[in-house]
Amino acid sequence: MKLNLIGKKTEVPGVESFIFQPPESLHWKAGQFFHYVLHHRPTDDRGSDRWFTISSAPFENVVMITTRFTEEKGSTFKKALANLSVGDSIEVTDIEGDFILEDLTQDYVFIAGGIGITPFHSILKELDHRGEQAHITLLYGNRDEHIVFKDELGGFAKSNPQLKIQYIIAPERIDIVKIQEFVPDMQKPIFYISGPEPMVDALGTSLRHVGVSEDRIKQDWFPGYQEE
Repeated sequence: MKLNLIGKKTEVPGVESFIFQPPESLHWKAGQFFHYVLHHRPTDDRGSDRWFTISSAPFENVVMITTRFTEEKGSTFKKALANLSVGDSIEVTDIEGDFILEDLTQDYVFIAGGIGITPFHSILKELDHRGEQAHITLLYGNRDEHIVFKDELGGFAKSNPQLKIQYIIAPERIDIVKIQEFVPDMQKPIFYISGPEPMVDALGTSLRHVGVSEDRIKQDWFPGYQEE
């Protein structure tokens, strides 16, 4: 299926969102991702395929990609994406992923590193739209004070008193000590971790070491990004 670009916006310096309109209704769950194909020339060794979490919410009926751009390490795919004009298209296949909320009676800890906020933005926006609430602690680590979706996240927290947000800005890091600072009972919540692959792997291992069971940890890796 081809999606047509209908808009772009800068979220913070270095992070852009691309908003695509599907030709027909698409059905997915907040937190899932698509396989995207953007044919372009020349093409580097990373190719024309990517997997991006959908940063928009299902009720919006658009597909939004939110991604970080870097001048020194930019791929040809990212350059082609940045050069798309309104009306241009991208191909999508394979709606995938189990990084979704299934039981709103549970307690959750969301841990985001940088651009790893995208699935949580989709989840929280969909909950807000539905008027549904869950007990959620969001720990959001970022390289600087330019925090993607900060205003929206603040609005979600105002609507849901059970949503608590903590920003951890470099040089501070999210580690097991920082998590325990905000999560007094580590055995109670389900942990969702999203961000650069090294961060997600390290935090998953740390949670297991302090006794969090495997079935209470969900991980969403963003390959190609350094730890925030």
